[in-house]
Amino acid sequence: MYRPARICDCGGMQKLATHTFTSGSVALMGVVIPAASAPPEWIHLLPSSAGRIETVDSRGPYQVQDAAAIIAASFAETTELPIDENHATDLAAPNGQPAPARGWITAMEARADGIWGKVRWANSGRELLADQAYRGISPVFLHSSDNTVRRILRASLVNNPNLRGLATLHQEESVNFQQKLAEKLGLNAAASEDQILAALPAKPGETAALQAALPSIAEALGLDKGADTAAVLNAAKAAGADAKTTIPALQSQVTDLSNQLKALTDIGKLTKAAAFVDAAIKEGRMGLNATNRAEFVAMHQENPARTEKLINGFALMKTTHTAGAPPAAAAMQSSANDLVVKAKALQASEKAKGNDLDWAVAVQMASEGKQ
Repeated sequence: MYRPARICDCGGMQKLATHTFTSGSVALMGVVIPAASAPPEWIHLLPSSAGRIETVDSRGPYQVQDAAAIIAASFAETTELPIDENHATDLAAPNGQPAPARGWITAMEARADGIWGKVRWANSGRELLADQAYRGISPVFLHSSDNTVRRILRASLVNNPNLRGLATLHQEESVNFQQKLAEKLGLNAAASEDQILAALPAKPGETAALQAALPSIAEALGLDKGADTAAVLNAAKAAGADAKTTIPALQSQVTDLSNQLKALTDIGKLTKAAAFVDAAIKEGRMGLNATNRAEFVAMHQENPARTEKLINGFALMKTTHTAGAPPAAAAMQSSANDLVVKAKALQASEKAKGNDLDWAVAVQMASEGKQ
């Protein structure tokens, strides 16, 4: 069941016939309409398209559950809804006083900030707005017992509307401009200011910089340097769409190439190390032989300069020796083997402590008598 219509005027609560009239205020008061401005094409009728509506007085709050249903019900019996002054249709007309329409609501639209009405203004309405006689709109609507808005009957030019959050008449111009700008940019009519700013063209300087960089971008995308903006944009979109498969594939190729390079580098180090150690064994460097060759080759791979300095410091073997004394070569060989054993022991000892001791360092420490 519908309750009586709720309308907003500039006085206190009054009862007349089946209607209840309420007082109110409006947001951003004090801003006037420029005398030369045209009347707004759209007016704010309800400050919500899905939710709660607060009032200045104690009545309400009201609820909007289905904006589309409200709009359909509002035009179910007529094609135009009147806009009068100070609710003259409900207050003056019943007493035989005139209540002329200053405009007609010909359509409604649900937006992010509520329900708006498109207006065909009468000449008298245009004159009132040009004279800055009114700055607000107060709707007359029907609601059910749970305060859910069901239908808008008409609206009135007032200065103190009761519903909170309604845009003043002068505000519609900026709101409507923002909506039109959004649509012009291909955005939704309810787009935010940030979304509109992001869609606006770049500044002249930025545009010039982009145009200057366009040939390089085209070349990077595999196009001719003279490709136009549309071709570059399409290529960029295609590259972006393919990025999920292309980038992982490229990363895999890089990893494979890196592994191959490392393998080739390791082979080169091994070849160089083996050649140096074998040459030292061949020329008779004491302490080097087939038994410890692998240790000195590994040592050379880790640190070629230090290993070569160490091996070059080993004495060359001599073929003669004093009678009764052990051959010098045998003595040096024993010493070198002992050095290897001590170096391995040092590595094992440090490993037990959680340290990885470089082989070259271990040999150096062993040769210096460190344990």
